[in-house]
Amino acid sequence: MGQDLEQTQGLSTEMRMQMQWAKLASQGDIIPDAYRGKPANILVAVGFGAAMGLSYADSLYRINVIKGKPTMSAELIASQVRKAGHKLRIYKDEEHESVKASIFRKDDPEFEFSAVRDKAWAKRMGLDGRENYRKQPMTMLTWRAITAVAREACPEALYGVAYSPDELDDMPTVSEREEPAAQPVEEPAVDPSPSKEQCKAISAELSRCGVTSKTDAARILQGLTGRPEVQHTDDLTLIEAEDYLANTDVLEERIRAIMQPAAHTEEPAPGQEASDASR
Repeated sequence: MGQDLEQTQGLSTEMRMQMQWAKLASQGDIIPDAYRGKPANILVAVGFGAAMGLSYADSLYRINVIKGKPTMSAELIASQVRKAGHKLRIYKDEEHESVKASIFRKDDPEFEFSAVRDKAWAKRMGLDGRENYRKQPMTMLTWRAITAVAREACPEALYGVAYSPDELDDMPTVSEREEPAAQPVEEPAVDPSPSKEQCKAISAELSRCGVTSKTDAARILQGLTGRPEVQHTDDLTLIEAEDYLANTDVLEERIRAIMQPAAHTEEPAPGQEASDASR
């Protein structure tokens, strides 16, 4: 990428200046680690931040490039929601370690989008043992509630960003295998995967609803996601797993609704056996 940055002929003066600035900034020791020695990542962050009206410095400290994609800090997500004219409200219950974040869109002020993140949620997600949760549980729950409701209520204000760096740090993602290749292969983007704890929790919910065989489990998961390629709980995306575990009552209803048709087809209607036999 260093050689690419040197090839500036034919580029606008502004782009050449950005490239030169990115190259110099990447050598600094006070910038975030993710950008040290990586001028290309700096250019991505600066360009992304410019679309939101951020300065170069704000872009470097509030945007992070992870897995080739920009992510926003939770603070920036909250700022973007309010900058877009939507109302963001935070309700904290420190006694019960619970935080509710609500958004009222400016174009639909009567409808409330909300997300609740509490101690029970953190335990289900396997986050209660993480260091950042043990040290500052209310802060972690607050940021998680804000990012969750913002993704649902006003994704356009986030410019396509789905996660904050903290979320990707805490939630295991699909492992990256660095294998040498004879030719560069462009791989499709992969959504973050659920953790082992989340997969086990969903499997337990399936068992509780009477799903015991792998075949039935695959059929249920395909019915829930609408994706025929899903065979196991670890084929779910992180967002799907979070949704199901955050709404177990709804999940149970959907599982039973999917199972019901199969149950009906196994029992012949009254008189059907005799009619079939007569033929």
